[in-house]
Amino acid sequence: MAASSVFLSMIPGSSFTNILLLCVILVTVFFFLSKKNNLPPGPWNPIPYIGFAPNIAYALYKGEPLYKFLIKLGNKHGQVFSFTALGMPIVVLNEYQAIREAFQNTKLSDRGENKIQAKVLSRSYNKWVDMGPFRTFTLACFRQFGVGTSRFEEPICKESTYLIEELASLKGRTVDLTWHFNNAVSNIISKVVFGTRFEFTDERIHRLNSLLNRLAQLFGAGALEVCIPINIPSKAKQELLKVVDELHIFINSMIESHSKNVDSKNLNDLIDLWLNEIRLHKSDDPNSFRNPDNMVGLILALFFAGTDTTSNTLRWGSQYLVRYPKVQDRIHYEIDTVVGRNRLPKLADKPILPYTQAFIAELHRIISLAPLSVFHGAGDTTTFRGYTIPKNSVVISNLYAVMHSPELWGDPEEFRPERFLDDDGNFHELNVLIPFGIGRRVCLGEALARQELFIFFTHLLHQFKFEKTSEDAPMPTLKPIEGLVLHPEPYKLRVTKRD
Repeated sequence: MAASSVFLSMIPGSSFTNILLLCVILVTVFFFLSKKNNLPPGPWNPIPYIGFAPNIAYALYKGEPLYKFLIKLGNKHGQVFSFTALGMPIVVLNEYQAIREAFQNTKLSDRGENKIQAKVLSRSYNKWVDMGPFRTFTLACFRQFGVGTSRFEEPICKESTYLIEELASLKGRTVDLTWHFNNAVSNIISKVVFGTRFEFTDERIHRLNSLLNRLAQLFGAGALEVCIPINIPSKAKQELLKVVDELHIFINSMIESHSKNVDSKNLNDLIDLWLNEIRLHKSDDPNSFRNPDNMVGLILALFFAGTDTTSNTLRWGSQYLVRYPKVQDRIHYEIDTVVGRNRLPKLADKPILPYTQAFIAELHRIISLAPLSVFHGAGDTTTFRGYTIPKNSVVISNLYAVMHSPELWGDPEEFRPERFLDDDGNFHELNVLIPFGIGRRVCLGEALARQELFIFFTHLLHQFKFEKTSEDAPMPTLKPIEGLVLHPEPYKLRVTKRD
């Protein structure tokens, strides 16, 4: 205090002028000190520690999606830029090559810490859980059960058959397909995790999917906190934690029924594998990967990530098929010509269904389902393109910016599957299409999701036509409900059985 008084006494003029001048000096010093950090360029952070957080909050308050706000900033400051918020350096990558280069650097491939995600992963404690062992275990489980390989085609095809039967029973009645797609996709995850599926009439699967859907909506409401790991009380957060509690109760009941019958010589699903792992490597450490509480978090993460993304892609696809009937007609013609009407398509038919593949690829591109992917973190201080990225920085890959770049796509807002076909009509998947992310933290369910989408879309289009409910009914808007995952708006359509 004495030093500041002496400093102020040296400045002539009124006390207001003194304070104003001191503020200018402090802000200027802070500005130049921040420049010495050698972070990528970006918007000025005028308030020490608080930084750019109010600007982000204001943009979200106005209803501007974060990924579009970051595109605006990139157009002004460069496609690799940074800012600080609440003392945290945040680096944003808006271009494909930058994302590819950055995530080849292992020091930029950590998961950023987030209190909300930590609560979802384990309601029993707040400490961030290292995702490395979870990922390794899950990948080993997938390999053992053939998930993402041709061995897993049969379970997906069986579930597709149940879905076809369910839709055929509607006999052309109008329907919102949300719950049908949710049930089918979550049943595939259920097969991996629980070793069984639920009937479409089972109240348990309806409740599970209802909770997962609400969880996705509430995560969208907490977009600011996911960007900046602060801990502001809110009604949305309190409801989110209640939803998580109920999901944990459901999952624990399934684990308990498994634990009574687990046979180390006959491990049929992920829970069996984990219970056997705990039996072989007991640990009382609450932060241990093998702590029983962590199994609940992993299962919840698998259901949340595996159901919400794939089922919403199917919902988007059905709406685009209604909006673009000529695209649907062309897929019908290709499937009928190549596969025929006497059997359902198989994964082996994929190379000979180029337009169908192009439709799925273009759908991935235009909807950009997870526009900001999963945030990365800098595990250690490192350099990138001559800049210094400090340890614990958040690194955001703006996938939406890549997949809607006019430089890459020419007409990014047009839905045009032909962009993925070469001059001979063969499917050509461009490397700049990265809906599942890129690098060593790429979505671990990518192979499964690709299988599910191909089988479900080809089976459904083999059997059905998606149409408006009536000739004068409105077309789907194709506008997303904003959140961490972009959901389509609810839309009722008619599913008509093909001859």
